[in-house]
Amino acid sequence: TKMAETELIALRSQMNPHFIFNSLNSISNYLGNHDVEKADEYLGKFSKLTRAILENSENKWILLKDDLELLKLYIEIESLRLKNKLNFKINIDKTIDVENTLIPPLILQPFIENSIWHGISKKETDGTVLIEINNVNGKLVCAIEDDGVGRNGSKQNLNNQNSMGLKITNQRLDIINKTTDTKGTINYIDKKYGLRVELSLPLELKF
Repeated sequence: TKMAETELIALRSQMNPHFIFNSLNSISNYLGNHDVEKADEYLGKFSKLTRAILENSENKWILLKDDLELLKLYIEIESLRLKNKLNFKINIDKTIDVENTLIPPLILQPFIENSIWHGISKKETDGTVLIEINNVNGKLVCAIEDDGVGRNGSKQNLNNQNSMGLKITNQRLDIINKTTDTKGTINYIDKKYGLRVELSLPLELKF
């Protein structure tokens, strides 16, 4: 268990630089093409985001409420990069208390990033990312769904694990399964337009 926890800390340390790198890349693109006022707004959001990441980097689990705030900031930054063509919605099961439910920090972020970079950004029109959090048979099932171009349109095969973030997430899930004796899963569901990813996690409560 100690070895697994140590490995999980190492995986989180890989996740956060990956997350920061992609956000900085987005800021760089925005600064190169837009005005100072918008760039300042962008940097303000990013500074708030990086502070929250650093504060949560040593935690194995954080409140769902706090993690959703992190994800909102990330999506808002990406929306600025895409000239506000990106929309998002968050639907949470009424039986879930976001101030008592725990989730591994940023475990959903790579799927959201994938939806934005490989799905929405390749569309000529606006796109939407939907985040759903449900309690299914005592498990926390988190779904990330987009109306982008889909895996065929982006010529990307998620099963090849080309994304470092997605690969790390699979490794994190393996460790969570071992340390909590659960059978969390990741399922990819191709839609007519876009992709839906469902991540099943143990339902952990703070109290």
